[in-house]
Amino acid sequence: MNILLTGGSGLIGDELAKKLIDRGHNVRILTRDSDLNHPYYQWSKNKINEKVFEDLDGIIHLAGAPLMKSWSSKYKKEIIDSRVETANLLLKYIKDLNVNLKFFISASGSSYYGQKYSDLIFEESAKAGNDFLAEVCVLWEKAAEKFTEVNARVVCIRTPLVLAKNADSFKLMKMPTQIGLGACLGKGTQWSPWIHIDDLCEIYIKAVEDEIMQGSYNATVSEHINHQEFMEKLAFHLGHKIHLPNIPETLVKIGMGEKACLILEGARLNNKKIIAAGFKFRFETLDQALKNIV
Repeated sequence: MNILLTGGSGLIGDELAKKLIDRGHNVRILTRDSDLNHPYYQWSKNKINEKVFEDLDGIIHLAGAPLMKSWSSKYKKEIIDSRVETANLLLKYIKDLNVNLKFFISASGSSYYGQKYSDLIFEESAKAGNDFLAEVCVLWEKAAEKFTEVNARVVCIRTPLVLAKNADSFKLMKMPTQIGLGACLGKGTQWSPWIHIDDLCEIYIKAVEDEIMQGSYNATVSEHINHQEFMEKLAFHLGHKIHLPNIPETLVKIGMGEKACLILEGARLNNKKIIAAGFKFRFETLDQALKNIV
């Protein structure tokens, strides 16, 4: 199939493009980056090269400003616009060019349910949260749902922490632990849902090829791990132990600001829907994933 991939210069996009090509798909990457390993088309804030829409079968929308930068009011708007307005621009071109689009698959976040500790295990039908990250995910998915207006099948992949050797977030977690200075942040009881990058890419590929898949899916393993357990397992696979006391929430918030909720809070996710769709995880436990990437 002819697939348009936005955000192809990112960690997930680069790996997904390789896997899609290996599966025999023709991938067209839409990016603002100019240094890629794949053929690409550049786009601006309000203009896209119309050639990318010729004989197009579907779109995978991964574009979005990274969350790890400082959350000023201006940057919060960029976080939303880079996901929502780009989807709206794509839809405008699809309508104007009368493209017979079969599917629109969008990234989303596990923060849809609210970045908070909860005893609940959230399934896809649960209500959205009421914090900033939940708002981002709600608007993100609403923009994706608009593609039903052109009779495209819409799938949203709600993604937690992605484990990969080259992931910036994983490098930040690993670096102090490697030199024996690893420590848990906050209470340590906050849940830390995760997925290995290989499994995440395979979920996207399944969403492309499985015409039955539709709606939102939690892309996370069945194992529920809290932050303390996560850091202890990471330290073990690096040949260390966690010796330092937990870093208080107050200090983490001073250092990270509002985005500290990415680490200090977290909920458990129910993945029965993606499993019922026939997906099988290659990396089902954190030990398996860490053994592979450490």
